Amino acid sequence: MASSLPPQGPFPPPSALAAAPPPSRPGSGLQMAHLLHPPTQQGPVMPMPTSSPYAHSYDSASGSPADRSSILTDATGSLPDAPALMPSMVGAAGQPQQKRAYRQRRKDPSCDACRERKVKCDASESSSCTECSNRKVRCQFTKETNRRMSSIKQVQDLEKQLSSTKQQLQQLRSGVIRSDNAMDIDFDVSGQPVLKLPDVGYRPPRRNRPSVPQGLSVARSHMRNYGRGVIKVPPPYRQSISPTVIADSNVTALPSKAVADRLLSQYHTYVHSVLPIIHWPSFMAEYEQVYQAGTLRGAHREWTAVLFSVFACGIMHTLEPNKEHEAQAFLLSSTGIVDTWVDDFTLDQARVTLLISIALYEMNSRSASWVWLGTAVRIAQDIGLHMESGPWPAVEAEMRKRLWWGIYAWDRLLSLELGKPISIHDQDCDVDLPCPIDEQFISEAGHVPEGSQTNPLLAIIHVVRSIGQLTKTLRSPVISPATLEIFDRHFNACLATFPINYHPKSDLYLDPSSLAPIIYLQNARLILHRHNISPHCPTEVRYPAFDHCLSIAADTTRVLQRCMHSPPTSPTYGGVRGEWQTLLASSATTLLCTHIWRCLLILIFREDFAAALVCVQACKAIGNSHVLMNPCGRYVAFFLKYLLERLQRNDSRPLDRDEEIIAYVSGDMQGTTDSSWIWQGSETGTKLETMPSQVSPTLQNGRAAAASEQGLDWEGWEWIDRTVEYLAGEARRRSQERRDVPSVVPRPIESHKLSPDSIPNTSNTAPRSTPSHSRMTIANII
Repeated sequence: MASSLPPQGPFPPPSALAAAPPPSRPGSGLQMAHLLHPPTQQGPVMPMPTSSPYAHSYDSASGSPADRSSILTDATGSLPDAPALMPSMVGAAGQPQQKRAYRQRRKDPSCDACRERKVKCDASESSSCTECSNRKVRCQFTKETNRRMSSIKQVQDLEKQLSSTKQQLQQLRSGVIRSDNAMDIDFDVSGQPVLKLPDVGYRPPRRNRPSVPQGLSVARSHMRNYGRGVIKVPPPYRQSISPTVIADSNVTALPSKAVADRLLSQYHTYVHSVLPIIHWPSFMAEYEQVYQAGTLRGAHREWTAVLFSVFACGIMHTLEPNKEHEAQAFLLSSTGIVDTWVDDFTLDQARVTLLISIALYEMNSRSASWVWLGTAVRIAQDIGLHMESGPWPAVEAEMRKRLWWGIYAWDRLLSLELGKPISIHDQDCDVDLPCPIDEQFISEAGHVPEGSQTNPLLAIIHVVRSIGQLTKTLRSPVISPATLEIFDRHFNACLATFPINYHPKSDLYLDPSSLAPIIYLQNARLILHRHNISPHCPTEVRYPAFDHCLSIAADTTRVLQRCMHSPPTSPTYGGVRGEWQTLLASSATTLLCTHIWRCLLILIFREDFAAALVCVQACKAIGNSHVLMNPCGRYVAFFLKYLLERLQRNDSRPLDRDEEIIAYVSGDMQGTTDSSWIWQGSETGTKLETMPSQVSPTLQNGRAAAASEQGLDWEGWEWIDRTVEYLAGEARRRSQERRDVPSVVPRPIESHKLSPDSIPNTSNTAPRSTPSHSRMTIANII
């Protein structure tokens, strides 16, 4: 019987072919259920091809038999539509019976080439004919000369549909869904995701631009002259514009030299060290000239706008009580100096828009920051920063690279934080990486030296390069373990390029002003794994996601701990607080505060109170120095009070099974369209209530406006510190009771013991509790 024949690979056994008439065309009786779920092979398994066997399938007009190999075989190795031996055809001895003679069918038509040359064609279903092979031409059949092409095309269309269906099934099983086919994620034959993440240190390849066969200098001159107003010369060949100067000395007032020096120092320490988009020696030389003259008359207009943008960013890293209002004044001066009607842009205008975006983000004006970032990207692309060009002077060539990669990094960071699409695509730029040296070694007279060390900008570039793929991956409801492993390997490779003191397991002191690269890396890791805590994920995916988030939060805590003590050799810092508190408060950025807040929610949820206390201490040190700390603290206080109320209700459900608790832990995941889930089924459009009109922050009074906007009526970080420390003590006592007492009869919780005011102040002493208090712990829920 055909079913008992041994497997013979992708072709039928000789006995089956001898008994059955040779098919002249592939059969059309494909069983879809048989193809979607083929029977298990009993013989040796054929190796899976690395590429689709239908990569060169026929089109509607032509095709080649050499391209028609198929992998659709049944369990015995025979073709699915090869006719099996019928019982009536087999004799008693198991031998096929003799059939009466019949007229042999006419041979299939010849290929196009043999038909034209009128020679014999020996083409088969799997190989070209000898004539075409010898002549090295394509052996193909067309509809006009081969009627069997219609059935072959049908089979191949079905095979393509089958292959696509199998791939989609594998994608669904692996948890990676491409609903819009917009993800730059490839899939292998088995359907597993294959991410294309750039290697660490990868330099973009230069675009190949073909050379012109003859000189066209006359044509270029005429194009520049007569094409004015109609044709704009491309950026690499555009003539530079002479900078305009300020003619009116009353355009804006300069701050005092002492204030300006302090603001420039803060900017250089906390912003320029991360994004060195300004050539600092040249900038400081022109700065000294302006203050020696005592007026802005004669200064370059665009440079002056950069100066006031630097002031705005610098004051956001001070401990001034009204710094948001003063930063707004600096930004108004900067935007008022720049000519917004100009049609030819410069490097300084790209710097101004980027610095305004950074300052607005630190003022917690996220949408405004996103809009100004888009302006920076468009200006940079308009002047050709995204393309390798030149030749340029040594300083300008290097600063063009640094400015472009600074905009690139900021675009990636804001896209990930705000859940927005990226504005810069890797395939659109071929700019080389910046040199890992300090700008003081770059001069017009000398050559830019080569270096192999890694500066903060290069370290950030290695991290943010993967954010483009990460933002697209976050569009999927579930991220598969294979995808998570690929990203984790990339992040580990990025961490390996960092200095040793950045590693979470290191014990070396870490300056708070240099936290940016490691926080960017930790934040990307947390957002990646936190995506799988949503209810769209199955249980076997959600639990590991919480474990990974807890591990990342613990690593961040160890990094913060190494910043929370005085540096080995420290200068004397001003302020009424200690040295490390002042340093951490001055270094605090919106992204750092947001990341600590995310980690704190995870640590409280998983009852790692010791690590949570480290985050609380860092938040207390920052305090009112950053505008985002009070909203974060208000949310954490609400979360703790909700947990206490849950205990008061004697809710015995595990925390990780309570969807409302998980929604609160997800935090700002609910602020993006792709990651949120609580808004589904909510009111939209005209059904929503109309909000009162907003007043521009520039028309309000600084800190008072921020307080009224964010509602600072909450318990404060001291209450959060006492509450978390109290819960930590109760968790330790509860664990001790389990070891000492075999079984404890639970008693009802007294409601008056759960109020926030009843929690003792344990900031200076170890927590002490009574047995009645010992039952008020989050561990009681689990």
